[in-house]
Amino acid sequence: MPKQIRESTIIITAGIILAGSAVWRLADGNDRSGEDVVITPVPETSAVSAVRTNTAGSTAAKTTVQTTTAFLLLDINSATAEELTQLSGIGEHLAGEIVGYREANGRFLNIEELMKVSGIGKATFADIREHVYVVDPIYTTAVQTEKPTKSETEPTEAVEETEPPLTLEDVAPININTADAELLMLLPHVDEDTAEEIIELRDRLGHFSNTYELLYVESLTQSEVVDILEYVVVE
Repeated sequence: MPKQIRESTIIITAGIILAGSAVWRLADGNDRSGEDVVITPVPETSAVSAVRTNTAGSTAAKTTVQTTTAFLLLDINSATAEELTQLSGIGEHLAGEIVGYREANGRFLNIEELMKVSGIGKATFADIREHVYVVDPIYTTAVQTEKPTKSETEPTEAVEETEPPLTLEDVAPININTADAELLMLLPHVDEDTAEEIIELRDRLGHFSNTYELLYVESLTQSEVVDILEYVVVE
């Protein structure tokens, strides 16, 4: 076959192939554009269903379950030691102390009497007072108020005990011929022994003729007698 004819044949054949390919793609595209798209739901497996059911059940349980706690209230005259340990701050030891006090005294007259139990102070009692009670409580405050209080007795005692003591200014001048030891002890530098010495000197002399005779008192110095002279006389 001549070369020119062969090349023409190849070109024509290639063109036919390309044209056919284009027509096929166009037709295939038109066919697919007219198809309806159908989505088929995937059936839920049993495992997924079980998880969904358990989750829903637990959520419902959480919303419906309510926690309720009964309010603790004990009669301390009948509660056992074990029951008493349910109270705040009351362990086995204190529970035993409460029962022991109750047995020793017959019963608790009121809940405040708990503070007489060894180991229970005001703070512990404050924590448990709303959770304890006694039947027919007894309070003896009326009897206690009949006793005289300290404030009622103090004014009377003060009046009886405090007579103002005599001072040297109250009694001066002191007659050294008649004064007793207590009166002489108001003088400066004169204590009990010196007062007795003055009286003994007076008895020996019969009486003091003048105040300067106090210089004969051995326990007094001259300067001390000078301090005394302005407060004494002889009559």
